[in-house]
Amino acid sequence: MKTLPKTTLLLARSTIAVTLALQALASQAQQAPTDAKDSKEKLDRIVVTGSNIKRTDAETSQPLLTISRDEIKSSGALTVGDILGNLTDNDGRAISDLSGANSWASGASGVSLRNLGTGGTLTLLNGRRLTSYGFADGLQLNFSNIDAIPANLIERVEVLKDGASAIYGSDAIGGVINIITTKDFRGVGMAVSAQQSLRHSFLAKDKSGSVTVGHGSLDDDGYNVYGHLEMYQRGSYKDSDVRPLLPAWYVEQNPARLQLSSGSFPGNYSGRYPANYKDPALAGKSFTTPAPGCAPEKLVGGVCMYDYWKDSDARPATDRLTGMLGGRYKLSNELTAFTELQFADIKAKYYTNVPRSQAAGTVSTWYDSLKGELQSFSHPALPVGHPQNPYDFPVTLAYRYVDDPEMFKNVGASFDHRLVMGVEGTLAGWDIDTAIGDMGSRATQRQHLYLDRYGYADAVTSGAYKFGQVNSADVLNKMFPEMGSTGHYRQQFADFKGSREIYQLPAGPLMMAVGAELRHEQFFHRSTDNILQARIVGFSGVNIDGSRNTAAVFTEFAAPITKELEATLALRGDKVLNGFGAVTPKLQLAYRPVKTVLLRGTLTQGFRAPSLPETGNGGASWFNNSINDPKRCDTARALRDALKTGNAADQIEANLAFNSGCSVSFPSAVTPNPDLKPERSNNASIGLVVQALDNLSVSIDYYNIKRRDEIGTPDITQILQNEDNNPGLVPRDAVSVQDGLWSARAKELTGQTIAFQTGAVRTMRLQYRNLYRTQVSGFDVDLRSRWALGDWGKLDLNLEANVQSKLLYWDTDAQAWRVNRIGYNGVPRERAVLKANWSRGDWKLGSRVNYSSSTKLAWDEWDDSYYQSQGCADRGEPESNCRVSSWTSTDMWLQYSGLKGWTLSANLFNAFNEQPAVFRRPAGLPNLNGRVLKLSAEVKF
Repeated sequence: MKTLPKTTLLLARSTIAVTLALQALASQAQQAPTDAKDSKEKLDRIVVTGSNIKRTDAETSQPLLTISRDEIKSSGALTVGDILGNLTDNDGRAISDLSGANSWASGASGVSLRNLGTGGTLTLLNGRRLTSYGFADGLQLNFSNIDAIPANLIERVEVLKDGASAIYGSDAIGGVINIITTKDFRGVGMAVSAQQSLRHSFLAKDKSGSVTVGHGSLDDDGYNVYGHLEMYQRGSYKDSDVRPLLPAWYVEQNPARLQLSSGSFPGNYSGRYPANYKDPALAGKSFTTPAPGCAPEKLVGGVCMYDYWKDSDARPATDRLTGMLGGRYKLSNELTAFTELQFADIKAKYYTNVPRSQAAGTVSTWYDSLKGELQSFSHPALPVGHPQNPYDFPVTLAYRYVDDPEMFKNVGASFDHRLVMGVEGTLAGWDIDTAIGDMGSRATQRQHLYLDRYGYADAVTSGAYKFGQVNSADVLNKMFPEMGSTGHYRQQFADFKGSREIYQLPAGPLMMAVGAELRHEQFFHRSTDNILQARIVGFSGVNIDGSRNTAAVFTEFAAPITKELEATLALRGDKVLNGFGAVTPKLQLAYRPVKTVLLRGTLTQGFRAPSLPETGNGGASWFNNSINDPKRCDTARALRDALKTGNAADQIEANLAFNSGCSVSFPSAVTPNPDLKPERSNNASIGLVVQALDNLSVSIDYYNIKRRDEIGTPDITQILQNEDNNPGLVPRDAVSVQDGLWSARAKELTGQTIAFQTGAVRTMRLQYRNLYRTQVSGFDVDLRSRWALGDWGKLDLNLEANVQSKLLYWDTDAQAWRVNRIGYNGVPRERAVLKANWSRGDWKLGSRVNYSSSTKLAWDEWDDSYYQSQGCADRGEPESNCRVSSWTSTDMWLQYSGLKGWTLSANLFNAFNEQPAVFRRPAGLPNLNGRVLKLSAEVKF
């Protein structure tokens, strides 16, 4: 028999200990005078997400987590992303608008449960799908932008920690998140919130505000209408602003954070004197000379330097306007008509480094998606006779184009809408819910950062661009034209479902649900014409267009086999008209041997339909960044170490040489595949729920998910690792002129011959295929309790924990599972949140303790051996240097509602000022916020 992990046993023992302690506390509390309501208070019972049958028993055969409005307030969450970020099952690896500057879907955020990605997690709003974002995640996956949902209107969030494709269809593999908003509002309500770091006021500086207006009572007036408008603004700051705050370990691993650039204003002349130069003392020698006009304070070691970190965002700004309009009207005592209009207008701004010139002769390559061929551009030199060239041979001017830094920002914008109209209630003995709707998202991304191959070369060589001066917008627009892409997702749907009792069994009623859906989807994503015409240097294009019609029918039965045992069976069939289909079954069992104990289990299948980008027309190409090239990395490290012994310019070239082998970029192209099959999964879960007391419930659930036929392209890292076994998959350029310059300079400095034996990767051309598999398993622990303490008020104690035991990825070359990723970088074995909230009268006080366990420093078994445990041993460093330590933080919360109509609250995040875990490898910025204070006020009248 397989033994449980040690951490799981400890967690189980801790849960039992807490249960016993709470029983003792309850016994003491019951001796104090309490009202009858408090002494009998139990956990809330709710209508369950994950079933089409109307029911009110919260303790079903599926693990369901409900986050109430009070819990959301106590957490201090400003956005839906904050709410879902607190889930222990959220792996935090989904797309985020914080990294939108380097994303194909800038300005949006998704959610991923159980390490299965945005394509394995379904997000619902009031029980129905959200629109997909106007751009696809990674140019591949359609996903819902959770930033488009107004957070202050949320009544509760239900998280189904189980597969539910038999209920909802595609994507519901790892779990379902159902965001439920207020549906009946009267009066006027307003709320404002603001937060900032107590370490420095510019850190974590966010604010939000909302107003809600409603009129009518569904019970008294037969109708209710409401409107809600919400604004959120995230403050930004530059990389240079946080430079003084960087910890020493981070600077050691990321020395470029303190470095300046020789690509400056007014620049530096650089190159090599010709081998037959008239002055033999200079012939063949390299040189770096500052251009006239460089400010004295910018001269470092005889080189004119520029602080490029002052231009780029460490934290980008965003402005979001979200809202909902809704109405409900009683058609009769049994039927109610409803409508919802949800919308969002979002704009995110990403300031990046102001562009600089490249060394003359440096070649940039990219893929022309229209012609289906590689393009290249050789960066120009200042020719002889150029007004800014003081030499009698062509020369590089390492220059920074600082004319208008505002021009070079990247703007990601979107407008989402979702209109639903329907009827719900009782008709002819059926509980029905039917609706029609239209939803869509239009997204744009625009910037001026990249070169026009013709306009740039002409302006540099002709003298139209005046180096060292401020040039006109007309000249700059010809050199750096506006470019980007536009995307649009649109869906129309109609659905119906109904449930009723169809037969009386000896143990109770047999319930049945039936339903059907029709959906029409359209998606396109197209780059601007100058990209598709291969005019933009180094930037590959996207041209995706697709549509489809989908029909689905489903049924569900809930059958009490005995008084103690209930079975639920569901079956759903989805069919793309003239395309693929999927039939998905589900079996749930709930066994209650005694009133206080529930055993539950689920066997189900799940699926993800191939997305429109994966199956439509066109294709995409992109750049892979920060890739380790096994054929060049060792040489690149040696060159870096040699160049570091030189002057200030050599120090900069050292990092560039290192990146040329150990952090490389190259284009890939991928084409859709109309013959793709749906991804499929087999899900199993088994759990135990114990209601130890009327007000205490403890559950432990085990889950195991095996997903197959995953759609993707061959893993680039794996291709490079096995390059010699796959000839032709990795076309390479010849060793470049720049490679030779680094080698020559390294020999001047050290006398050693250090040279690349192979050139850089040119490109990879790929197609989507059903290639991969993933297997995940683990345990969820959920403890929920509410204690009546008499005159001392009430106390809620909750524990949520996720213990991961398995994360396996399939090796397509070896046709075997790779090593278990649990415990590697980014995949902690345990995540837990302990919550305590106390209330008495007008006061509420609470705390949250957040925990994440230690991981290895390496991302996986294929990661650079330098970051593996053996790498530390080889360098004589302690093994702890190749690990990321565990992290614990404590948040606190205080609320006062003693003023008529007002609620005032304060949150203190990271109350004990826990410092970020040491991360000994190059990476993005750690969390530098320290303590963060949030103040909120709400009023209703």
